[in-house]
Amino acid sequence: MQWSSVLRLIAVSPAIIGLGVLAMTVPSQVLAADIVCRGTINRDHADDISFSVPWSPNTGFEQRVKFSNARTGAGMSQSSRLRFDRKNDKGQRIYRGNVSGMANVTLINLSRFFQPPPRGQVSVNFDGQWGRGTCSNRR
Repeated sequence: MQWSSVLRLIAVSPAIIGLGVLAMTVPSQVLAADIVCRGTINRDHADDISFSVPWSPNTGFEQRVKFSNARTGAGMSQSSRLRFDRKNDKGQRIYRGNVSGMANVTLINLSRFFQPPPRGQVSVNFDGQWGRGTCSNRR
């Protein structure tokens, strides 16, 4: 019985040591950076719509999406706070909200991670029209 405990400890130790080294080599600021994802919804017969949505380690994407006219920069509206809905069959997280209870808003984090990686992408739907955005550190 003593040998099985020793063998179990030896088998588990490399994993524990590996996690300890990873935690020491990755700065906490990198793991918990505030990020903003910006993109455009292209429309055929009207001005394109720009959008921006923040991501933070405290709330993830459960925040408001801001929409503006891509040509003029004039603000149009913002969504209600997004709420996590589910993961799709690709493991991507889906968030949902609305604008004034009328226009549906959907955000899909195209990475499979809770925190989007640098240059990670999101897909945003505003009332049936889709666009894509790229995430970066907040400036």
